[in-house]
Amino acid sequence: MPAITLCIPAYAMGGDGARYLADSFDHLCHQSFSDFDIVVSDQSDDMAVAEVCRTYADRLTITHLWNREGLRQASANVNNAIAHATGDIIKVLFQDDLIIDPNGLAHIHDAMGQGADWCLCGSGVTRDGSSVTRPMRPRLTDRMHFGKNTVSSPSVLAMRRTSAMEFDEALIWLMDVDLYKRLWDAYGDPVVVPDTVIANRMHEGQVSASVSKALRQKELRYMGRKFARTTSFRGWLEYLRQRLKAL
Repeated sequence: MPAITLCIPAYAMGGDGARYLADSFDHLCHQSFSDFDIVVSDQSDDMAVAEVCRTYADRLTITHLWNREGLRQASANVNNAIAHATGDIIKVLFQDDLIIDPNGLAHIHDAMGQGADWCLCGSGVTRDGSSVTRPMRPRLTDRMHFGKNTVSSPSVLAMRRTSAMEFDEALIWLMDVDLYKRLWDAYGDPVVVPDTVIANRMHEGQVSASVSKALRQKELRYMGRKFARTTSFRGWLEYLRQRLKAL
């Protein structure tokens, strides 16, 4: 079994998905840490993503899985990849994001050692796939599960496979902060790699750019019910603030 399995949910992404995935694979080919494999869960209706996986098969250990019958959203798609992971550490990586640091996987593996249940790493944003701005060190707060995301995208997350949790498939906008909250409640503070390991790609096709106010209201109500017993006073103030923003 590999030390790390990278779990990548993939889809056509308006024709850009295969190109972004190839860019991600290029960066993975240059990682200093080599004891990893990749599981790609593919919801594309064409063969472009599958062809990218085939093209890189001589340089990377890739398992390509069709997931055309499942729920067509990121949470369900990444859960399918996680279900097929065999590595001791599960590293989430969305197809349009990059492990920009060539020592990124080594940093995560070293930080988690033999016992840490979960890990978060630093991130930034990129528009061209090379230059990175707005570096961000992840931190947890009692307000994050209502949309005050001080951690970043799911691509900054790694979990011990024996401690791993799935994303809540009822969520789209808050799928990441929901999981951070549950991991925090269950296992306490994560180990943090402060280096900018992940580059979150900014582009017009991002799911976050198309989240409606109605969806925000729906998910905020859902999260309020889900975490009613463990939300602090500051958390409820954030809940009200986000509900007002979504009016």
